Amino acid sequence: MSVTRLVEWGVLLGMRKVETVEQMPEEYRQILMKLIYALASTEFASVEQHHPWINRGPTAEDRYIQAQIAADEAHQGFIDCRLLRSFGPDGVALVDDLLRRRMGEHPLDAFNYPFESWVDTVTFCFTMDLVAWYHLHAMENCSYAPLAREMTSMVHEEKFHAAFGARRAGDLVQNPEYARLAGAGKEELQAAVNKWYPRALDTFGKSDSRFSDLAVGYGLRRWNNRELRQMYEQEIDEKIRGLGLEVPPEHLNRKIL
Repeated sequence: MSVTRLVEWGVLLGMRKVETVEQMPEEYRQILMKLIYALASTEFASVEQHHPWINRGPTAEDRYIQAQIAADEAHQGFIDCRLLRSFGPDGVALVDDLLRRRMGEHPLDAFNYPFESWVDTVTFCFTMDLVAWYHLHAMENCSYAPLAREMTSMVHEEKFHAAFGARRAGDLVQNPEYARLAGAGKEELQAAVNKWYPRALDTFGKSDSRFSDLAVGYGLRRWNNRELRQMYEQEIDEKIRGLGLEVPPEHLNRKIL
C-alpha cells in the first residue's frame, strides 16, 4: 500500500499526516507512544524466542528462514526504537526499558514462553505472526507519516513469517518425510495449536478497549481490538480446519476477553 499525504480516516480525515512530535495533541502523542512501545516489545521478545532454534530446524531452509525471521524482528524493533526516541526523554526512557527486558518480563504474556520444540516454533509462526500481520496491517497508511512509511516494509516481512509457519504446518500433516525429519505430525501440531491459539486471541487486547477506539479515531489504526480479532479468527480458523485440525473453543484458556 502506498503512503498518502493526507489522513484517510478518523477525526483528522483530509488533513495532512502528522510528521513531527511537535504537531501532535497530547492524547494523540500518548496513544502513539503506547502503540509503538507495544510493537517494539513483541519484536525483541520474538527474537529471544526464535534465537535458540536458528540452527536446529530439520532442513537447511528452515534454519535459514529462522535466521531471517530473527533478523527481521530485530530490524523492526530498532525501527520502533528510533521512532520512540524522536519523542524526547519519555521515548528514550521507554526504549531503555525495552532493551533491558528479558523473557518473563515482556508486557504481552505470549512472548514470555520459550519454544519447546520445532513444532512449537512452526505453530508460533503460523498463529502469532499472523496476529502481528493484522496489527501492522491496521496501521498501514496511518495518520503518523513516519510510522506509515515503515509499515510499507514491515507488513511484508510479517506476512512472510506467517506464510512460512502455515506452509510448514501443512507439511507436518501432509508430508510424511518432513514430519519424520521434524519428529512431529498431526497430533503434535494440534497440541501446539491448542497452546498458541488462546494466546494469539489474547494478544489483540480487551474487546471494549477505549484505547483501541481512540487509536482508530486518531487515524492510527483502521480497526479496533474487537474488529481485528474477529478478522483474525475468521482467517486462522479456516486455515486450522484446512489442515484437518480442530479449532480450540474461543474462550478456552483465555486471559483477556
